Amino acid sequence: MRSTIFRNPLTVITTSFAIVIFINLAIITALTARPESDEGGFANPAINLVRKGNFGTDVYEMEKSTLTRINERTYWVMPLFLLNAAAFFKVLGFSLIAMRLVSICWIVILILAWYAIVLKITHSNSTAAFCTAFLACNYVVVSAGSVGRGDAMCAALGFTALATYLWLRESRLPLAIFVSQFLIVLSGLTHFLGILSFVGLIFLIIYLDRKSITLKLIFVASIPYMIGGTLFGLWVFQDPVAFRDQFFKNAQMSGRLTGLSSPLTGILQEFTYRYPRAFGLLGNSKGYSGPIYLKSFILLGYIIGVIGIASTRSLRENRRIRAIFIVMLIYFVVMALIDGQKLAVYLIYLVPFYSIFLAIWVKKMWDSLAIPRILLLIAITGFFVLQTGGILLRARQNTYANGYYPAVEYLNETAKPEDLIMGSAELRFSLDPKLKHIADGEFGLHSDKRPKFIVFDPGVADSLKESETFHPQFFRYFPRLLKNEYKIAYQNESFIIYVLKEKVL
Repeated sequence: MRSTIFRNPLTVITTSFAIVIFINLAIITALTARPESDEGGFANPAINLVRKGNFGTDVYEMEKSTLTRINERTYWVMPLFLLNAAAFFKVLGFSLIAMRLVSICWIVILILAWYAIVLKITHSNSTAAFCTAFLACNYVVVSAGSVGRGDAMCAALGFTALATYLWLRESRLPLAIFVSQFLIVLSGLTHFLGILSFVGLIFLIIYLDRKSITLKLIFVASIPYMIGGTLFGLWVFQDPVAFRDQFFKNAQMSGRLTGLSSPLTGILQEFTYRYPRAFGLLGNSKGYSGPIYLKSFILLGYIIGVIGIASTRSLRENRRIRAIFIVMLIYFVVMALIDGQKLAVYLIYLVPFYSIFLAIWVKKMWDSLAIPRILLLIAITGFFVLQTGGILLRARQNTYANGYYPAVEYLNETAKPEDLIMGSAELRFSLDPKLKHIADGEFGLHSDKRPKFIVFDPGVADSLKESETFHPQFFRYFPRLLKNEYKIAYQNESFIIYVLKEKVL
């Protein structure tokens, strides 16, 4: 299989160069982007496992919390990414860049998986290499690869499952099914959106090999699920009550599953919120500036590519391309229904499809001369420049050095060991370990604690905005708390630090 995939030396060079470009862009982004709250939350049980042998999450407020025994066992997210991060911390030490290197490595695997998929469905090494270059400089791919979350790992495992199945099915179908389903199980144990790859792969098997499906093959397919289910069950039954309270509380948080109760709304919000937010139509995030609306041209390119492929003979005549196109539609619909938050980071599961179909369509237009090559060359160059330019512009604005780090350094220099600091979990990456910090998303609403310092960052701002719909009590409480009991002690473009007012006797 290896000799078939990489038989063209020029393709190997081109693909390797593209991956090097991706790694450089991702590392630049990882070093300059401020950390996110989820990164701190995911890093906490991972480093606890390394340092204490305890897989608990102790960064969050426990008093009056409904997240039962979260400080002892972490059930609020799936475990594999956390274990992967723990392995990196064990080798590299605890740091934000070590956390983000996990995602960078998995995106490299994702790019290679898509190289294999495109080569199999087009039988063209040059097309596969071209698609690889499209992915390597892709804004969403680089962003997902430079943040310490499980999405890169989950998506990479899922796409590798599709690639493995496509390459092995014709010669060794039982092995193709077993290995691909095994990868799907790993994807599901990494992130709940592993269900996208599960549904997509099941469709592929039925679509391409339904006549070959036997009871024996169904049994082979079930083996990875029996193994994964057994391990998952052993993990859950260490503390079923804690699993129930943590996992399902997190699953229902911030309207995550609202699309299931209102499917049409879930799909419409993809076009009115997720994509406009991701592609620059809803303004810049705190700490960033520039002509973000230019990102909408990237979205326009994806639309052209998808429509272009849908309107060519390739979709009608090439069964494999048609199958992958339908898998893309399945991913889109399922994600629209099960992700009510409409997070932009989840586009890592869909944008590779869009990029690949755009690249395949451009290659067809180039070969057929249906569009003048000079126009295609200008468009391709603009597409690359727009995405890499946006990545480099964000890196130049360096929200880590200009926003996050100065705010944390203020706390390190000002706070005393007895002072309680409330702020998002990402503060742990740089906060002095001697200082008392807790990440209470409700800032004392139920615990009645009054910290010395409150850190108001872009994540808290987003949470406050969401709370108007999903947690109105907090929406009323928090601004009043800041106004009546706190004053601003430090402020930069991204962070505001409030200090408790001294009581006058």
